[in-house]
Amino acid sequence: MQSENELTPTAIRTYICLIKAGKPVGPREVMRKAKLTSPSVAYRNLQKLIEMNLAYKDKYGNYGAKEKKGIRGYFWIGKKLIPRFIIFGFIFLAVVIIEMGILLFHLLYGSPIEGSFWLLT
Repeated sequence: MQSENELTPTAIRTYICLIKAGKPVGPREVMRKAKLTSPSVAYRNLQKLIEMNLAYKDKYGNYGAKEKKGIRGYFWIGKKLIPRFIIFGFIFLAVVIIEMGILLFHLLYGSPIEGSFWLLT
């Protein structure tokens, strides 16, 4: 069960919607952009973001993000939220490409392969 000060996936989508908007938006617009089921769900998530000091409500009833804060397991690139594990995916992909290049080199030139795969040992 999640504690009171952890963001649910729906609240994270709401927060990302506020960040991407870049200006104060109403609950209905948040509902449409975050693909929520009703304005009341958007309103509840917006209230939770205000309680966590991640959002504010202006005098017209619109909501905006105060600032971008880090979310556990993700990092920001511009207005995009990227999973941290994508870094490991890129490292793994680079190792596979390098190893395939080494294998291709050895197959084309007929040299012994044993000592070349140092990344796999």
